[in-house]
Amino acid sequence: MMEAARQWLLGVLSVCLVCALADALMPKGGVKRVGQLVCGLVMALAILAPAADFDLAGGQRWLEDYLAGVGRRENELEEQVNMGMKTIIEERYAAYIVDKAAGLGLSCAVRVTCEPDGEGLWLPVRAELTGAAAPEARAELAALLEAELGLTELAWTAEEGAA
Repeated sequence: MMEAARQWLLGVLSVCLVCALADALMPKGGVKRVGQLVCGLVMALAILAPAADFDLAGGQRWLEDYLAGVGRRENELEEQVNMGMKTIIEERYAAYIVDKAAGLGLSCAVRVTCEPDGEGLWLPVRAELTGAAAPEARAELAALLEAELGLTELAWTAEEGAA
């Protein structure tokens, strides 16, 4: 590519030098005007010569490849955003459940797993709770989460050393 640009530039400069020399040697009058016209046409031809060799099909292939790459990158970025949103939503649901548990007098750590619902919304499908709680309190929290979040899958793990 750089070699082709170098050759083109050398060709244009050579034509300019020849035209300048011819202009200096031409006698005044009609001959000089015709000579200047011919030199202008030759310079235009030298400048536009690479356009004759331009590969339109190659340019189209490059553009198609570029656009395909842009599409792939767009999909990658969209997936990254979706995973980031999933993480944020899971953390918010976990904080909500911890708050509801605290309202019932329970102390626990929560890990929530969300899945998309088909419309692009992340909904909780499973919650893993770690903490000591009486079966009645667990049942009350489970009923509350099912009513408010539609969350039916709860997994309780008792803290070590808890009775």
